Amino acid sequence: MAKTTKAQRQALDAMDDAAAAAKQAKKAAKALPGKSAKKLRQLSEDARDAADVSKKALRKKPAKVAERATRAADKLVKATAQAVAKAEKKARLRAEAERTTAEAARVNAEADQLAQLSQAAKASARKAPARPASRAKAPNSPAIGEDAPAAPRARSSRAASATGRHSASDLSSLTVAALRDRARAAGKTGYSRLSKAQLVALLS
Repeated sequence: MAKTTKAQRQALDAMDDAAAAAKQAKKAAKALPGKSAKKLRQLSEDARDAADVSKKALRKKPAKVAERATRAADKLVKATAQAVAKAEKKARLRAEAERTTAEAARVNAEADQLAQLSQAAKASARKAPARPASRAKAPNSPAIGEDAPAAPRARSSRAASATGRHSASDLSSLTVAALRDRARAAGKTGYSRLSKAQLVALLS
């Protein structure tokens, strides 16, 4: 059995890395969208090809085999990381968009509910009977009964009567002309032909 050289061991390690990368990429491709999954599957095929090298090629050109396997594995690992990160970003953006949509729907629902409540309140206010306006009390309106304003007139009549009785005792001392003036001031009629005694009787 030929001894394995250092270059061959490096090539074998690179081939193992390429095969592991191809397996991991194939597994990740199942959870990715079509375009990204297709790209990873193609790179996985390249990595598997780089890992499947004949013993003759490994023995004759181990450095070339190692370089090819390493390059295929690195390319595949990088593409897998990018595809997964892109998918995760899209998933986050999609989740955020869904949350935003749900929040907008909730806000719209609350706005609609408030609008309905407002319309219902307005409708209820329109249907409610109007309360009659209270009558303002007329200024200077008399209290219950109409006797209060008449009191001054009653007092005035009594005062006038008293004054008439008091003045009647002195009427005889006045002249006919003065008595006629008093009759005219009192609104009497037909006094111009009356005698003094008759004028005194008329004014008393």
